[in-house]
Amino acid sequence: MNKPLAVNRIHRIDALAGLRRLEDNSVDLVVTDPPYNIAATDRITMKSSKPLSTMEAWGHWDRFHPFDYDVLIMQVISECHRVLKPGGALYMFTAREQSGYFVRKAIARGFTYRNQLAMVKKNPLPSLSKTNWRSAFELCMYLTKGKPGVFNFISQTECKNVFHYSNSRRATKHPTEKPLEFIKLLVQVSSNVGDLVLDPFMGSGTTAVAARDLGRGYVGFELGRDYIKMANARLKTGCHTGAGRRAA
Repeated sequence: MNKPLAVNRIHRIDALAGLRRLEDNSVDLVVTDPPYNIAATDRITMKSSKPLSTMEAWGHWDRFHPFDYDVLIMQVISECHRVLKPGGALYMFTAREQSGYFVRKAIARGFTYRNQLAMVKKNPLPSLSKTNWRSAFELCMYLTKGKPGVFNFISQTECKNVFHYSNSRRATKHPTEKPLEFIKLLVQVSSNVGDLVLDPFMGSGTTAVAARDLGRGYVGFELGRDYIKMANARLKTGCHTGAGRRAA
């Protein structure tokens, strides 16, 4: 039998393998940004002010066979439902073209759909081809396991489902780092001090930093050694919560 996973640590383990080591109803909140499966040689982005294909900029971790990708995300959704406590929330980022599909799959698994949140970029990347609209927002689905157990409504101003931010301020070189203030908002609203926050795709560690700064415990999974180093470097700065708990 596997030992319980240490809390307040990012484990170098596959997302599904890590999720399967967690007990039923053991996590208060999940905030995660899985791969979008949009890396390609013919899609262009900017990196260090240079145009690159998304495959070059992001790497092969964001490229799957479409069937394999759908199976992966649906398995992750299913495992998140299992490990969440009743009333717990799942916030999951998805590519816009896939968002509605995975919302329907999550509802079929047993989640309650609550809302879609949009992160709007104040300074989106330019359109190099000038044959389409500039991509200026990302979507995050908000679901709960039954009726929400926690929703700390901060204010009418802050609790809107649109968040504006500048993507020029980054803490790491991770290509898809999410804004810390937005992730902090999700953690603050949908969990309480001392709760356990899970991120199966930890990446640059933003979810861990947000949880740590707000007095929550965290547990995360990530395969990329360089990304774990980035995340741990961030976690060495600022305030800290005590370690010692273990995820069931």
